Amino acid sequence: MSLTIKELADELAVSKTAIRKHMDDKFRSTYTIKQGNKILIKDEGVDVLKEQFKNSESSTENSAESNATVSADSKNSKDTTALLAETLEDQRKQIEEKDKQIRELHQLLDQSQRLQLDVQNKLKQLQNKMGNSSETKTIEENVTNQPSDNQKQSENTQQATKVSDNYRPDQVLSSDGSSYQAAPRKKKHWWQFGR
Repeated sequence: MSLTIKELADELAVSKTAIRKHMDDKFRSTYTIKQGNKILIKDEGVDVLKEQFKNSESSTENSAESNATVSADSKNSKDTTALLAETLEDQRKQIEEKDKQIRELHQLLDQSQRLQLDVQNKLKQLQNKMGNSSETKTIEENVTNQPSDNQKQSENTQQATKVSDNYRPDQVLSSDGSSYQAAPRKKKHWWQFGR
């Protein structure tokens, strides 16, 4: 019993265009009969088309399954993203806690250094109190009797800053000690500064 394209399309629940797409020239020459304006498909051709559509349905089922898998994967990726975000937040909290501990350790180290410095200063004071023997008194007397380095330096700078009354900036001393008149300086204009 031969079926038309429309009858087969209704039976398979597909469109006539889908049936025509599966009918190539070889299929038409082998499995179809033309009766007037209608194309009839032989029983063997109907079986071949049904099998092709079963394969395509199974592929659509596979694609539906793959879509379900994709949606499950996207759900898994959302779960993974949420898990990563949670892990990141935990790590941030841990880092903040470590920073706080580091700050506290710095404060403790600073306090320890200050205490050590205070202990050293007190030790020096005790040594000075205990060490005020005759030797330290003689050293102190020698220091007070000798002029200090600061006093010597101040005297040297005062002598160096004294300028003779006959100093003239336009006269230059030559290597033999005699002075001569320097050439007058030519005034430069702003456009000549690069030259």
